[in-house]
Amino acid sequence: MYEERESEGKYRALAEEYEILNRNLQLRIQEEIEKNMLKDQKLIQQSRLAAMGEMIASIGHQWRHPLNNLSLLIQDIKEAREFGEIDDQYIDRFTRESSIQIEHMSRTINDFRKFYRPNKTKTAFPLAESIEDALSIFSSSLKNHDIHVQFEYRGQIMAYGYPNEFSQAVLNILINARDAFIQRGIQNRRVVIRISETEGILTAEFEDNAGGIDPVVLNNVFEPYFTTRPKGTGLGLYIAKMIADNMGGSIKAENILEGTCFSLFIPRFR
Repeated sequence: MYEERESEGKYRALAEEYEILNRNLQLRIQEEIEKNMLKDQKLIQQSRLAAMGEMIASIGHQWRHPLNNLSLLIQDIKEAREFGEIDDQYIDRFTRESSIQIEHMSRTINDFRKFYRPNKTKTAFPLAESIEDALSIFSSSLKNHDIHVQFEYRGQIMAYGYPNEFSQAVLNILINARDAFIQRGIQNRRVVIRISETEGILTAEFEDNAGGIDPVVLNNVFEPYFTTRPKGTGLGLYIAKMIADNMGGSIKAENILEGTCFSLFIPRFR
């Protein structure tokens, strides 16, 4: 009887010890998960800061035209006053045309703010619209470097995830293509974007004719801080992969005839 009670006591002690170890292990696992999430968030933010210079330059280019138009309108006031042309019709035209230019500038800032506002919860969003947001932000850089984009899609297929983060992944791919064009001096630069769907997974493909990636390093392009550019951060494609992973998707890079095809796989909203 005494031996049975002693055995039961040891068993209970071992069970309690196991329970304590299990709780501690669960806490440590949760702490590590939270640390990794925080690390991912910091890397995403670091990538955004690295891209902010691109965005500021883009705003400057997109504002140049409306600012020039506003300057011409203001100069015209002085001449109109000298020639006695200022009347109600002139004021209405001046107000209307000035408002159009200011609205364009305001829309540029709103697009910028929207792009840098992180999504905290997954949501349904039109995949094509999220790609268009990235193209809009990057349009001036594409134009300045004579990169022609052909976007092929039909309808508003709804994806499920983080729309702003997805736009950032698209932007990072576009930046990578632009830098490859510049680094290699490619002529007739083009990027073709396609959207397709297979078994509930949406695929956004980005094909360029920038000469492709060295097969030796093709499998390394999504690693953090890996870059083949002299001034590259090595974060852009890694962040794109992280964003795709966080959305329950994936990303793939493969060489094609004249360049590279990046494919983003994202769950469709059900």
